[in-house]
Amino acid sequence: MSAISRACRSAPRVLLRQCASRFATVSAPVSASLPVSRLSRRTYATALDTANLLKKSGSQGAYKAIPKRFWESANVQTTEDGHQINLGTRPVKTSSGNPLVVPHNKTALAHLIVQEWATLPNLQIKPHSLPLTSIAARAIDIQKMPTQAEVDDVRNAICKALLPYVDTDTMLIFAPSHEYDGRLRAEQEERYRPIIEWAETHLFNGNKLSYMDGDKGLTGNPQTEEIRNLALEYMLGLSHWELTAFERAVLGGKSFLGGIKLVRKELTTSELAELVSLENIHQMRRWGEVEDSHDVDWADLRRQLGSAAVLLITD
Repeated sequence: MSAISRACRSAPRVLLRQCASRFATVSAPVSASLPVSRLSRRTYATALDTANLLKKSGSQGAYKAIPKRFWESANVQTTEDGHQINLGTRPVKTSSGNPLVVPHNKTALAHLIVQEWATLPNLQIKPHSLPLTSIAARAIDIQKMPTQAEVDDVRNAICKALLPYVDTDTMLIFAPSHEYDGRLRAEQEERYRPIIEWAETHLFNGNKLSYMDGDKGLTGNPQTEEIRNLALEYMLGLSHWELTAFERAVLGGKSFLGGIKLVRKELTTSELAELVSLENIHQMRRWGEVEDSHDVDWADLRRQLGSAAVLLITD
């Protein structure tokens, strides 16, 4: 124990208890009567490394205090440019330094963003904490690019990243007919096929979409060049706000067709989330739900699709 004691001696006093606790945990299986020389090398090294880490952490302790909120209330300030989101008297800024100002016709979005900040307990912001703030900031930063050429570059990059989803769309992959006693394939045919046929008629000029048939094995389903060009044309025709919502919907649901339907407000968040999760739903019906896995994934999917849907709401 003398070597570990020397390692811990110069560590902050407030951390010595943590060091001792950690050592007790890792060395618990070893009899207390055994000398240090007979401890396993891995156990001894683990305790020694812990002591060294605690020593390097500084006199303020191993854990940094979480910054507290600096505002008492969040609010909406209507300006000539739109609805500005403030924390107290300070405007919220995007990652590019632009004030978070949403258009006048997106009053609901502005107040829902305020609600996000009003319920934020501290400044320990996690990726899922501010979905509406992040997606609105994304649209604003695209719109506020210094030059039109830069705006076009960003939009083209988004379209290029989303175009492969035309080939791998969730709604273009059909399960084998024998799986889940045929129930999954039957539901896919019932719910995916009308959307596919609608897209072929109204978006792809009558061109037939290729789809993966599980009865024929795992084969790719690349679309024709004409379909890809029409898909690109569709994306470039969207406004900045629509393209931002479409981007999140496609990335969240892994469905190009689903993203189109959400932007057109022809599917609700719940409907789209269920459509792109049909296989998982059938798995859970048969095998049950895995706690802290299926439920977390479902909540995250609805959060992403929901923020995209809210971005599209207008007065």
